[in-house]
Amino acid sequence: MIFGNPDLFGICVEPIETWSTEEIRNGVMCFVLQNRIIGGNFFRSTLGPELIRMKSIIPSLREGKREISSEWSAADAFAHLKNLSFPETEEGEYRSHVISTWSLMDAGIDVFHEVLSDKDERILYSEGEGKPIGELILPLNTVLDVFQSAVAEMEATLKDSEGREGT
Repeated sequence: MIFGNPDLFGICVEPIETWSTEEIRNGVMCFVLQNRIIGGNFFRSTLGPELIRMKSIIPSLREGKREISSEWSAADAFAHLKNLSFPETEEGEYRSHVISTWSLMDAGIDVFHEVLSDKDERILYSEGEGKPIGELILPLNTVLDVFQSAVAEMEATLKDSEGREGT
């Protein structure tokens, strides 16, 4: 199922029974930007940890951090947010702009969220080392709305699967 509008920003989550066990629910998860899967693949994911990761991102999306100027190029803004989010030392670890799920990060795909104004936000992303930086401008709260929808459905799906396993 795709949450959001794949023409703009969506999250695709699909449990796959044949990949799952009684204890672990696996499936595919990916971000869809402008009708294109980021990274070009459906990523095999363990959905429970992905749900935890997505839930941890929501407060940051609600807060709507602004760290950079809308005048910055996508490459400069991406580099700044990456340095801010992944500092050289573990002290004072700060990751409030990172919206990549675990499976995306495992694949080397960094996706950052930044509020531009009281009307717009943007996603900056890289599909791997040496790949061009992508940028997508969206209406404010688009990403938050998609994350909240995906989280609600994933919680219901995982809860439903727990109930079936117990019977």
